[in-house]
Amino acid sequence: MWPKTELIDLLKIAHPIIQAPMAGASTPELVAAVSNAGGLGSYGGAATAPAKLRSIIRQIRELTDKPFAVNLFAPAVEAYQLTPEQQTPMSELLTKWHNELDA
Repeated sequence: MWPKTELIDLLKIAHPIIQAPMAGASTPELVAAVSNAGGLGSYGGAATAPAKLRSIIRQIRELTDKPFAVNLFAPAVEAYQLTPEQQTPMSELLTKWHNELDA
């Protein structure tokens, strides 16, 4: 039995397991199977054309009513620098997760 965590609650999953979104190797069936088993199924959609990706997402939704993820690349177009007002809350948030995950 997995311990209850904020991650489980946040993602609405039963187990703290996230399938890697493997572009070129993910299938709707794999994503749905992981989600149906209580993890977070993930589809690697970065290299998929938009129309095809819509079709794949519809397939996944037909196979599961559980949460799943679609991974897309979002390359930075310009450098981003946190302001001092943003740095402290970000550090506090990351510290919480580092401590919880013993990272």
